[in-house]
Amino acid sequence: MNSSFPAYFKTFIGNRSLPIFMTPENKYPVGFALSIIATALYLYSNHFHLYPPQFLPMYWIDTVVPFLPHTVWIYVSEYIFFVAVYLTCRDMVNLNKYFYSFLTLQTLSVLIFWIWPTTYPRDLFPLPNDLDRLTYLVFSCLRMTDTPANCCPSLHVSSVYLSAFIFLDDQRKKFPFFFIWGTLVALSTLTTKQHYFIDVVSGFLMALVTYWIFHRYVSYRRWAPQS
Repeated sequence: MNSSFPAYFKTFIGNRSLPIFMTPENKYPVGFALSIIATALYLYSNHFHLYPPQFLPMYWIDTVVPFLPHTVWIYVSEYIFFVAVYLTCRDMVNLNKYFYSFLTLQTLSVLIFWIWPTTYPRDLFPLPNDLDRLTYLVFSCLRMTDTPANCCPSLHVSSVYLSAFIFLDDQRKKFPFFFIWGTLVALSTLTTKQHYFIDVVSGFLMALVTYWIFHRYVSYRRWAPQS
């Protein structure tokens, strides 16, 4: 039964091919639209909840990892990370797969945030008064914009890992660089006290599953717009 499941899954999805619509000509408008959609989905679910957000248990690793405010610079480097990945990816088929996987990841995560909202006890970790002005400003803006909700799974973590995984299919020599960068971002979610450890684990698994589906099992077809 278990051995037949992947074959059945592949057959089920394989019969539903997705169009390859992104081209070098529309790559940048599509990327901009994707970033707007992803941001809007996240912020809406981050600020408007169907149910009261719940705290998750603190495991030993959550208490052992120190609060390192300066690692917020690694945390916010995620936004540069996405731009670098998008600009670096040259294979248009791979970029189309990335579009579908990234949008699906964002949508599924937001649905989880709405159905099962979680939050982090950020009040336990106030910003130190002796923090330099620029870091204090960046961290304060982050906390004002991004509420302590939307914890599990960490969309910060899942997004960077999914983005790094696309270099397993194109320009493999660049994968270690982006994977290490993504891992530093993932670790910074703990040192900035934005996420629980379980958020990081679940985010990584979400990235793996989404990548596996859209880059290994879903079939694609060339899209020919009707005249």
